[in-house]
Amino acid sequence: MSYSYLCTDLQTYFNLQTKQCVSCDMKWIKPGYEFVPNCGYADDGGRRDSRTQKCADNYWNDGKSGKCQMCSACPTGVGLRTVRQCNATVDTCCGLGENCDPPRMSLTVDNQMEIRLVIIVLLACVMVGALTYFIYKRKNKSCQVPQVSAAPLRMVLDDLDVLEELIIILDPEGHGVKCTRHLASYCNFPSTWINYTYSMRDSKSPLKTLLEGVTTKYPEWTVGDLARLLGEMGRTDAIVVLAKLRPSVHTV
Repeated sequence: MSYSYLCTDLQTYFNLQTKQCVSCDMKWIKPGYEFVPNCGYADDGGRRDSRTQKCADNYWNDGKSGKCQMCSACPTGVGLRTVRQCNATVDTCCGLGENCDPPRMSLTVDNQMEIRLVIIVLLACVMVGALTYFIYKRKNKSCQVPQVSAAPLRMVLDDLDVLEELIIILDPEGHGVKCTRHLASYCNFPSTWINYTYSMRDSKSPLKTLLEGVTTKYPEWTVGDLARLLGEMGRTDAIVVLAKLRPSVHTV
């Protein structure tokens, strides 16, 4: 499956600004995942899918490649056996019984003392840096937090990175947690509207549709109102994503 007619390499997508096929950004890859075709983008710049997906069964990726690799099989007839089974993040390890983990260094007493001293110095530096950062944040937190919570809800729609993260964690149904469907109910949208929105999810995210509807139905709502509802739903993970909004960019 491909989302682009212009880019045949599935690990690239068509950039509307440069008018060229560019590689997917590796910063989005984490172990056990790979890029979806064309990073989920169509040639018109529209998003058709999330950027990445989990490796399929019997495939792995340690986060250094944009595509999952098929798990290796230990050769037979040469005395080797499978020491470690392949999983989503590491390949099969074959051997004669030795450990597949990197060998441990044998440390002398002097080595251990030196390492402990280095660790103490590093911890001291971290504590000083953390204290400085904490003091700075305390001075700025009182003005930044009200700015974000009091900002118009439209701010979420304008920040595409935050919106995409919310779509990825809220749109999927199941897994024993409340999703966009429940959020729409909390916003007093009828079940018929919710069902129709989810029936169209292949062309547009239900969450994006909901936020657009809320900003029209309740123009006075703020980011704080959305955070309150997410808290009632038990979706603290979504509230953490909301905290990434940049008030200095979107608010006056």
